[in-house]
Amino acid sequence: MYFWKIKEYLHFGVLLTVQALALVSESTLRFALPLYLLNVSGSPSLYGVATAVAFVPSVLLMPAAGVVADRVDMRRILVIAGSVLVLCSACYLFLFRAHLLVMTILFLVTLYAVHALYIPMFQAQIPRMLDTAHVKQGVSLVNQVSTASNIIGPVLAGVLMGWMGIALLVCFGMVCLVAAVMLAYACLSLKRSPAAPSGVGTGDFAIAERRSLFQDVRAAVLFLRSEKLLLLSIVFACLVNAVLAGVNVVLPYVVTEQLAWNAAAVGLAEAIGAVGALAGSAFVGLAPGFCTMKRFPAFIALLGFGPLISAMGSLFGFDAAVQFACLTVGVAWILFWGSAITVVLVSDIQLQCESGMVGRVLALFYAVATCASPVGQAACGIAIDMSGTTVLLVFMATAAELFAVSMALLFKKHTK
Repeated sequence: MYFWKIKEYLHFGVLLTVQALALVSESTLRFALPLYLLNVSGSPSLYGVATAVAFVPSVLLMPAAGVVADRVDMRRILVIAGSVLVLCSACYLFLFRAHLLVMTILFLVTLYAVHALYIPMFQAQIPRMLDTAHVKQGVSLVNQVSTASNIIGPVLAGVLMGWMGIALLVCFGMVCLVAAVMLAYACLSLKRSPAAPSGVGTGDFAIAERRSLFQDVRAAVLFLRSEKLLLLSIVFACLVNAVLAGVNVVLPYVVTEQLAWNAAAVGLAEAIGAVGALAGSAFVGLAPGFCTMKRFPAFIALLGFGPLISAMGSLFGFDAAVQFACLTVGVAWILFWGSAITVVLVSDIQLQCESGMVGRVLALFYAVATCASPVGQAACGIAIDMSGTTVLLVFMATAAELFAVSMALLFKKHTK
């Protein structure tokens, strides 16, 4: 697709295969376990408590996961994470009938923690495997595999759980994970890069010797403080994420409550949005020279048109089918540019980071961005009750355009 030499980049294809197997495994289980709890208990509150409690450790562990991704061999990480998940699955299979809620929460906590470890681990491999000219394309492919895995996992869980039952589904997830570990262990290229030797990059954020977790995270913070444009990009990306994360609340609310359609329509809209996210990643991979940091404000401005597109149907009083079409196209537009922005930003982090710093800097970015999403979604729910979805979507669009203008002015100032 990107005209790379097959032999030279075969190891990167192995990385993508390992990533797909590992992410499909854990995304299938992350979807199936709380759904099974809901089906058995019939309690939405238990479902919500289980997913909320499991989500917290992934955010707290993200900075540590970045340090681990920089310091530890990827194959060793996969072996340890796989062993822990296999142990959890065995405990779940023996005890879930008697202690369903407790075992579900414990298993989900482990899955989310492993997911937090996977995010910087796979991204940190890209600059170690590919040359500078192909880093952006590599990030695009890794992002596409991640998005596709998050789509395939729930689909597999929905199909297989009704056919195989939860016990066999857990076994299926473990088989995928074991296959990923074996493939990674067979590929000699999936290793961490050595720490920078003494005297190389001797600033405050240099990685010259083993240090404590606090010092490692502090080194990443100091690095970002020294890179003003990169830090501004991360801040604005997180602000945009906080504002537009409410689309995940608006979409099911409008479809099920305002349009009075069923859950299948929500699934269709989310699938179309996921296709938009895949297209956004592919766009950056196909045009890496065009998708650069200097166009970051323009991308945010384009992203701001998405909420307006979603609001057009209700704003002009069209019928339900047109409102659904507008809403879906707007969500796909948001996810297209959001995915493109993520790939450009992650690529820039990887290109600017010193040796051994990629994992922890990426982990800081993902941790802040992850925290921004639930905050935005909670605020969105309150805003819907106060003003309705149309006003909220217009506010989202206005905020995104203001962010784009502010970012362009600050970029111009710091560039000078």
